[in-house]
Amino acid sequence: MDNRQDLIDAVHRRKSARIPFTFDAREETVSGLRKYLGLANDTDLSDYFKCNRFDSPWSAFGNGPQMPERQKRYETGNPNASIDIWGVRREVQEAGGALYWEITKHPLADAETVADVERHDWPRPEEVIFPDIPPGFDIASWKKNRVVMDGSYLCPFGVPWAMRGLEKFMMDLFLNPEIVEAIVAKVEEFTLSCLKILLEKYPGMVDLIACGDDYGTQNGLMMSPEAIAKFFMPSLKRHYDLGKRHGALGYHHSCGAIFEMIPQFIEAGVVVLNPIQTSAAGMDPEKIKRNFGKDLCFHGAIDTQQTLAHGTPEQVREEVRKRVGQLGPEGFILAPSHSLQPNVRPDNIIAMYDEIGKIG
Repeated sequence: MDNRQDLIDAVHRRKSARIPFTFDAREETVSGLRKYLGLANDTDLSDYFKCNRFDSPWSAFGNGPQMPERQKRYETGNPNASIDIWGVRREVQEAGGALYWEITKHPLADAETVADVERHDWPRPEEVIFPDIPPGFDIASWKKNRVVMDGSYLCPFGVPWAMRGLEKFMMDLFLNPEIVEAIVAKVEEFTLSCLKILLEKYPGMVDLIACGDDYGTQNGLMMSPEAIAKFFMPSLKRHYDLGKRHGALGYHHSCGAIFEMIPQFIEAGVVVLNPIQTSAAGMDPEKIKRNFGKDLCFHGAIDTQQTLAHGTPEQVREEVRKRVGQLGPEGFILAPSHSLQPNVRPDNIIAMYDEIGKIG
């Protein structure tokens, strides 16, 4: 397997030597699958299933960017609670047999004016310490069989609503749009500057810059396409435009029923769209490929809500074959449509990777 060539061919919508596929699972799922397969606790399942993988730039150096003063100031002293650089507090909560970090405090929940937003203790680019490139380290040699993706500094919707609280933020779109605009602008001041530093400090390292903003629900968009275009797409595009100038293409994750806003993603600079949640309303893979296949590579598409969670191994195999026919063979990276949850049967996971391995 030529990991880099397969993925790069797919990203550029060329027919690759094999259809690439990736692994993503909750740690609880990983532990159960290792036990089911009789594997050692340190077995890398991505390697076991012969999956392709995207690398982080920080795996080259063993550590990523740090903000020591801010991180120390936000220490909670509780292993089950954390406060991020934006001041958002999260605590560990159990759901569906897995542990998740859920937001328990929004630092801008009580903001009433733009001035309140401005007074927040915003992170500053000059606080960030980026790791130096070790002497003699050659980026081109290191990434020879790697595709490097970074999502550290891009989230024009997710970070603002996390700081404000989703319900209040959605109401602000209509009642206090100036607060939405102020929060998005302050987030961009930091993220766009840091992205520029990253791309200039490590020239040629990053292939894809990623955003994980979810705009869809099961049955439709969370807000109107017009609101998305007004408040969030301009910032997203500025980040992707910056990446493109440095040879890094746009990767975007958005769950849910997002068909009607896919043209906005393309206009903003998205080249790879994930996760193609085919069980959501309007997310017919044949229609998506027909309408947007000339512009996008699709990553995902194997349903975790029904097929992987409740189907049989043969039904999983059938869906793998079907998705390859609908979304491939060029411009398609097969993967589950969400991180594999503990309720997914191990034999279904095995069937998915066995079948795409045979097809590939």
